[in-house]
Amino acid sequence: MKTISTSQLRSRTRSLVRTLENGTTVSLTYRGHKLANIWPLKLKSGVRADDPLYRFHRLSSKFVKPLTDRQIDRLVYGG
Repeated sequence: MKTISTSQLRSRTRSLVRTLENGTTVSLTYRGHKLANIWPLKLKSGVRADDPLYRFHRLSSKFVKPLTDRQIDRLVYGG
């Protein structure tokens, strides 16, 4: 994920559009604090490579005990 400030957004809007066209998510900050995420609507591959649900199956194993709902939420949503 790329990060851009609101002041950079004003001066480099075309660069942001190109970044989104390439399928990269952009985090927008204001005075050093995260304000929003901007996701591209159409992706060439259909799914972002860093999508947690897309790669969730890689976290499973039949040799360990199942995860709790709370542990799954942390893996998927962070925290």
